[in-house]
Amino acid sequence: MNPNNQNLIKENRDYLVKQSEMLQAVVTRMASNSLAVKQLGFSIWTALVGFGFTNKTPSLFVLAIISVILLALLDMYYLFLERRFRTNFNRLTELLCGFDKDALENMKNLKGNFIKLERISAGQEFKMYVSTIKSWANLPYLVVIVVTLTILSYK
Repeated sequence: MNPNNQNLIKENRDYLVKQSEMLQAVVTRMASNSLAVKQLGFSIWTALVGFGFTNKTPSLFVLAIISVILLALLDMYYLFLERRFRTNFNRLTELLCGFDKDALENMKNLKGNFIKLERISAGQEFKMYVSTIKSWANLPYLVVIVVTLTILSYK
């Protein structure tokens, strides 16, 4: 890394540290939103399945599975966004620590906003979203959907 780039980092260190703090806050908020969606989804599922057993109405089980699928998609979107913001945070951390020598060379302006997500191609976005769907964080949804389908098959 050349001395000019090191001086740029030193001069803008406070700004970059504030950017990293804001990124941490965004990632934390995405994680808490994801948890809230999971809690809401499983509460709705439990209520609908309970009413389905009480009233012996298969349509409530179908409604339960639809609600879980919709909330699972919302949760996956939060997880997708969280991963993208974490990528920005990791890039900023590498820049601050001096590990990413190419980042400064490629940046037009050091005061770039790391909070703003970079544009990525549709193919990259699709790959990231598919990897998000395959995440272990979504296993509870799969279990709930399988349980609901098993209940429906016995009804």
